Amino acid sequence: MTAPSHRLGSRFTRSCRRPAWALLGLALLLPGIAHPALATPADAVDVGALGGWQGREVTGLELEGMPAELVSRARGGLALTPRSKFLSRDLATLTVDRARADADRLQLLLARSGYPDARITATAAADGPDGVTVTFDVAPGPAVRYGEITVRGLPDAAAAVRDSVPVILAGDRRFSDQAVSRVRSELDTAMQRAGHARPDVRVTVHRAAADRADVTFVCRPGPVFVYEDLVVSGAPPDLERLVRRVVSLERGTPYAPRVADEARRSVRRLGLFRSSRFSNAVADTGTLDLVADLAPRKMITLEAGVGSFTDNWYVLSAGVTHRNLFGGGRGVALTGQYATHERETEIRTWWPALLTSRSRTDLQLRRRVLDEDSYGLTKGELELSTLFEHWRHSSLRTSVTLSNGDLESRTADPDAELALEDGLQTVWSAMWYRDTTDSPIFPRVGSRWTLTGEVSVPGVLTEAPFAGLRGVSTRYLPLGARRTLALRLDAAWARPLGDADGLRPDRRWFAGGVSTMRGYGRHELGPRDQEDRPLGGEVRLLAGAELRAMVRPPFGLAVFVDSGQVWARRGDVD
Repeated sequence: MTAPSHRLGSRFTRSCRRPAWALLGLALLLPGIAHPALATPADAVDVGALGGWQGREVTGLELEGMPAELVSRARGGLALTPRSKFLSRDLATLTVDRARADADRLQLLLARSGYPDARITATAAADGPDGVTVTFDVAPGPAVRYGEITVRGLPDAAAAVRDSVPVILAGDRRFSDQAVSRVRSELDTAMQRAGHARPDVRVTVHRAAADRADVTFVCRPGPVFVYEDLVVSGAPPDLERLVRRVVSLERGTPYAPRVADEARRSVRRLGLFRSSRFSNAVADTGTLDLVADLAPRKMITLEAGVGSFTDNWYVLSAGVTHRNLFGGGRGVALTGQYATHERETEIRTWWPALLTSRSRTDLQLRRRVLDEDSYGLTKGELELSTLFEHWRHSSLRTSVTLSNGDLESRTADPDAELALEDGLQTVWSAMWYRDTTDSPIFPRVGSRWTLTGEVSVPGVLTEAPFAGLRGVSTRYLPLGARRTLALRLDAAWARPLGDADGLRPDRRWFAGGVSTMRGYGRHELGPRDQEDRPLGGEVRLLAGAELRAMVRPPFGLAVFVDSGQVWARRGDVD
C-alpha cells in the first residue's frame, strides 16, 4: 500500500518524530491515519459474545495472547480500560460498538507492529452484581519482518542518512510502522538540511511473503531554496526592528530547518512575546520568506512571594517589571527581598542586542544587607553586565561591579583572619554556562556546567583585592521511566591579592544548608571560631549523588548523599 506523502508545504514544520506513546495514541484513536501499516484480514474481529452484557460497567480488562511488548501501549488507548483517579476509578459502560472499536484499535496496533494476520475474539464474565470483566483473546499470528529496503531519489547532499536505513530496518527486526515513519522523517529532514524546503517522501509497503515485507522509499527533493526576507507580523514597529536585529537573517541564506529554530529561540529569549510562530512562504522560484507571527505579552507585571527554607526561615519578595518602558525591548524592574539573613533592594534596566544581535546588557543598582553569625555587611553595588547567547547550549556573561560597604566583625577570635577593610571594591567577573539537559525544571538526561572567575585588581578602586574561581558540574542519568540519578561536583577556590591580609567574609566560601551540604545548618560546615561561629574559607569542595523518583508530576521523592569540606587556607587542603 502507498501512504500519502509527507510535505513541508509553505509553512515550516518539524520532522514527524514523536514519542512512542504519541504515535500509539494516533494509531489507536485515528484508525484512518496515513501510516504504512500492513493490510489486515477483514473478518478478524469477533465481539458477538458481548451482546448480552451491554449496559454494565467494565471493572476489568484483560488482553490474553497479546505480545508482552505491546500490552501497556494497548491498554492506554482503549476506551474500555478502567482508569484510576486520585481517590476513585473512571469506568466505561460496555456496548458492542465500543468493544468493536477497541478490538479494531488492537488489530490496527498489531498490524502496525508486524502482526497483520492477528485475530481478536471478545468475551465477558460477571464481576459483581453490576460489573463485567472484558477479555480480548488475541491470536497474533506469524510476525512479519523486513525484507528488501529500497531508497530512491535521495540527492547526493543528503546521502549520508542512507547508512542509517538498514540499521533501523534491519532484516532480523519485526516490522513496525513507527520505525518506517522514523526513516521517512529522517530522509525528509536530511533533504531539508540540504536546502530542499519542500521535499516529498512516499512509502510503499509490499508483503513479499508471509513473514517478510519489502519497503520502498521514493524521495522527491524538489528545488533548492534560499531565503529572501524576514516578514514580521503582530509586533509594534519598535519591537519589529528588534526582532529583525536578533534574527539577523541575511538575504541568500540557504534554507535549513535550523534557521527557523534558531530564530524562534532568539525571539523567545527576549521575553517580550507570549507566542512566536515561524513559517516559510514561497516568495519566488527558489526563494523563501521567513514569516514571524508574533503576539506581544503584557509588558507590566507584578510579582509577590512568601517562602520558607532551612537556610532562611522566612523569605518575602515583591517586584514590578515593565519589559518595554523605553521602547525597543528596553525595560526596567524594581525588586525587593526580605529574608532572615539577607535583605536586598534592586533596580535594573536592560538593553537587548546592544553589543551583538544575541546579547543583552544590564545595568543594576543594588543595596544588600547580610546578617550572618560571624559578620554583618551593608553595601551598595553598581553592576554593568552583558550576556552573550550565540550558542545553542552555552552562554557567556561578563560583568564589572563597583561596591562600597560597611563591615562589622562579630568574632573575637584573633586567628579568624577576616579582612574587614571598608570602602570600595571593584570586581571583574566572567561566567560560562552550558546546559544540555532535556528540561529546565525536571531534567532526566544531559548535563550542566558552570565556570565562574572573579578578580579584584590591586590598586583599582579596591581595598581588599582578591581572585576567585568556581566550577560546578551536574550530570543526569535516566534509570527507567520515572527515576533519575543526579551527580554533582562543586569546587571553589579564592585567595587575597596584593597587600590584603585576607579575604573579606563576603568573598569567602561557606557550606552547609539546602543548596550546598544538606544535613548541616546554614554555613555550619568548615572552620569555626572559639564561639562556634562559622568563618568560611579559601577552598571548598562539595560532591553529591541524588536518586530521584517521580511519583505524580510535579511531585517526587529523592534519596541523596552529600559530602564535602571547607578549608580556611589553601595549604590546609587534605
